Amino acid sequence: MRVLLLLALATLCTLLCPPARAAPAASPPASHAPSLFETFDAHARAAESALRSRPDPDAAGSEASRLHDLRQLLAADREKAIALAARGSLELRVLNAQIDALGPLPEEGASEPKSVAEQRARLGDQLSAQMRPALALDAAEARAAVLVSELDARQKALTKQRLFTHDVSALDPRQWLRAARELGEVIANTAGRFQAFTAQKKDIALLRTMALALLVALATPALGFLGWTRLARRIEARREGSDTIAGKLGWTLLLDGAATLLFAIVLLVVLIATLVFLLPLMPRDLLKGILPALVGAGGLIAVGRWLGRGAVLSPFAQLRLITLPPAQAPRANRIMQRLTTLLAAILVLDALEANDALAPNLSHILSAILACWGAWLLWQLVSAFRAAQEAAPAQDPGAHEAIDFLTPISRLMRLFALTSFVAALIGYAMLARFLFSSTLITLALVGIAVYLHRSIALVTGLLGEGRLAPYRRALHFIPLATGFVLTVLVLPVIAVVWGFSGAEIADGVRLLRNGVELGEVRISIGDLVTFATVFVLGLFLTRWLQRFLRITVLPEFAMDAGAQAALLTFLGYLGITLAALVAIATTGLDLSNLAFVAGALSVGLGFGLQSVVENFTSGILLLLERPVKVGDWIEVGGHSGIVRKISVRSTHIETFDRHQIIVPNSQLISGVVHNRTFTGGPSRIEVAVGVAYGTDLETARALLLAIAREDEGVLAFPEPSVILERFGDSAIDLRMYAFVHAASEGLSTSSRLNFALARRFQEEGIAIPFPQRDLHVRTVPEGWPPAQPATAS
Repeated sequence: MRVLLLLALATLCTLLCPPARAAPAASPPASHAPSLFETFDAHARAAESALRSRPDPDAAGSEASRLHDLRQLLAADREKAIALAARGSLELRVLNAQIDALGPLPEEGASEPKSVAEQRARLGDQLSAQMRPALALDAAEARAAVLVSELDARQKALTKQRLFTHDVSALDPRQWLRAARELGEVIANTAGRFQAFTAQKKDIALLRTMALALLVALATPALGFLGWTRLARRIEARREGSDTIAGKLGWTLLLDGAATLLFAIVLLVVLIATLVFLLPLMPRDLLKGILPALVGAGGLIAVGRWLGRGAVLSPFAQLRLITLPPAQAPRANRIMQRLTTLLAAILVLDALEANDALAPNLSHILSAILACWGAWLLWQLVSAFRAAQEAAPAQDPGAHEAIDFLTPISRLMRLFALTSFVAALIGYAMLARFLFSSTLITLALVGIAVYLHRSIALVTGLLGEGRLAPYRRALHFIPLATGFVLTVLVLPVIAVVWGFSGAEIADGVRLLRNGVELGEVRISIGDLVTFATVFVLGLFLTRWLQRFLRITVLPEFAMDAGAQAALLTFLGYLGITLAALVAIATTGLDLSNLAFVAGALSVGLGFGLQSVVENFTSGILLLLERPVKVGDWIEVGGHSGIVRKISVRSTHIETFDRHQIIVPNSQLISGVVHNRTFTGGPSRIEVAVGVAYGTDLETARALLLAIAREDEGVLAFPEPSVILERFGDSAIDLRMYAFVHAASEGLSTSSRLNFALARRFQEEGIAIPFPQRDLHVRTVPEGWPPAQPATAS
C-alpha cells in the first residue's frame, strides 16, 4: 500500500512540476504555401541535424519521440514523391508512345517531312520538361529512403542503449537517496508552483470549477459502483431465468459489455475531471504529451476487467481461457486486475519519460518497483493456474481438457517473471520493465483473440443448431475466417510490442499494397485479393451451374449416369480454367514476360510429374472415349466393382464388399479392362450341375429348360439352352445357358435358378452325385485291431 501511495505521489508531483526540459531542436522554417520540395528539404535538413547530433542518455525518451516524429514526416513525404512520380511516369509513357508513333529517326544524311520533324521536336521538349521534376522526385525519394533507414537505425540504437544501460541496483541505498532527493525537489517545486498559483489566481469561479472537478473525480467511482451493482443484479436475474443456452449466452455477453462500458464511462469522467482540476497547474505541452497515455491507461484497465471476467469467471466453459475451481477464480481475477493496473501505470510512466517529465533516478526506482511487483503478481497467477491444473483430475476427470496450452504458457510466464525480477534487482530496471510489460501485453492480446474467436464459434454453433441449421456448413467458415483475421491483426501488434518498429511494419504493408515488382510484373495485395475474389466467385458459379444442370436440365434428356458425369466433369474443368483466366485478366497482370520461365518450368515439371500428367491425360481420354462410365461394372487389376467416380488423376471403384478401390487412370487406358456393362444389353449367365450315371438325360435337360423359362429374370429370346459338357469321374456334367436383361442381374438370377434346380431335382428324384472313394486294405498290421478288455459279468 505504501508503494502505491509513493507511486501516486511521485506521478502527481511530476505532473504538477516537471523538471527542466532539454531545448527542442529548432523546427524548420515554413512559408505560407511551401511546395513539396521545400517542405521535404526542411524535413530532411532537420533529420540530418538530428542524426549528426550526439544522443543524450538522460533524454533518451524525448530523443526517441523526436526521431519518431521526423521519421513519420519523411515517410509521408516519400509517399507523396512516389505518388507524384507514378503520375509523372504515366505522362512520360504517353510522350514516349507519341514519339514512337512518329516512326524511327531518319538515318544519317536522310531527312523526314517538316511537319514530322516539328512534331518530334515539340514532343522532345515536352519530354525534357517532364523529366526534370521526375528526376527531382526520384532524388527526393532516394534521399528520404536513406534518411528513414538511418532514423530507424538510430531509434533502434537508442532503444537498445536505454534497455541495456546498467545502473545502480535497486537494492543500493544510494539509488534510493538520489531518487528521494529528486522527489524532494519535485515536491518543493510543486509546493512553490501551487503557492504562486494561489497568490496570482484570485478568480473565484476558477477555484469553484477546480473544486467541483475534484468532487466529481472522487464521487463518480462510488456512484458508478452503486449503479453497476443494481444493473448487474437485474441482468444476472434475467440470465438465471433464461431457459435456453442462446439466451444465457446473450445475457452473459450483455453483462460483460455493460460492465466494460460503464467502467469506461466512469473512468472517462474521472479522467476529464482530473484534467480540469490540473489544467491550471500544469504546462499545456505536458498535458498534450501525456493525455493519450492517460486515455490509453484507462482503456487498458477497462479491457483488463472485461478480459478477467471472461477468462476465469465466465459461466460458459467454452469461453473460459482457464478453468479454475470456484474458490480460486475470484483470486485469479483480482490478480489479473492488479496486473492490468500496473501495465496502465507503466504506460503513463513511458509518456512521462518521453516528455522529459521524470528525473532519471526516480524513473529507475519506479521502474524497478513496478517490474518486481508485476513479476511477483505474474508468478502468483501462474501458481494459481498450475495448482488448478494439478487438482483438476481429482475433482473432475474431464476438467483438464478445458485448460488449453497452459503448460508451455505457464513456463514462459514464469521464465519472464523471474528474468524481470532479477534484471530489476541487478540494475537493469528498464529492461525488467520492458520484459514484464511486453509479456503481459502479449498474453492479453492472445487472450483477447482467443476469447473473441471462442465467442464467435459458440454463437455460430448455436445458430447452426437453430433456424439456420441448413446453412451450418457455411456457418463453420465464420470462425475459420475470424481466426485468420484475428491472427493477421494480432501478430503485427505483438511484433511492435517486442521492439519491432511499427513504422517499418507499416512500410512493409504499404509496399505490399503498392505492389512488388518481379521483373516487369508488379504484384500487390490488391491484385491477390482481386484474383482470389474473382476466382472463388467463378468457382462458385461453376459449382452452382453443375448442380442446376444435374438436377433440372440433364434428367430431361434421358441421359445415362455416365454421360451426365462426363458432361458435368468437363463443365467443371472448363469453369475452373475460365475463372482463372478471368481472374488474371481482372487483375491486369501481364504474364507474357513469364512465358519463357513458364516453358522452362513446364519441362522440369514434365519430367518430375510424368505419372501425374499421364494420369491426367488418361482421365481426359476416359471422359472423351467413355470406355468406362460411372455406374459400369468393371474388372481391372484383379478388382471387380462399380465405377463411382472418374476424376482427373484416378477412378474410384466400389467393390461389392463396399470397399473403395482407387485405380490410376493410366491403368484403365493401357491395361486390359473387363467392362461387363459396356453395351448395356442382355448378358449371358451359366448354371452348371452334375447328374448321376443312369439318369435320363433328356428328362434332366427338359427340367433345366423348364426351370429357366419359369424364372422371370430369364429372357425368352435368346432362348435358354442346355449342353452336356463332359462325362466326369462321378457325374455327367450339364451346363445351362440363359440371358438376363443386364449383367448386374446375373448374380441374383443364377442364385434363384440354383435354388429352383435343387428343389425340382429332389422332387423328381434326380440325384446330384458327389465324389466317392473306395479304400482297399491289402495288409493288416500285426496286433491290429487291439484286443478289447474283458468286462465283468
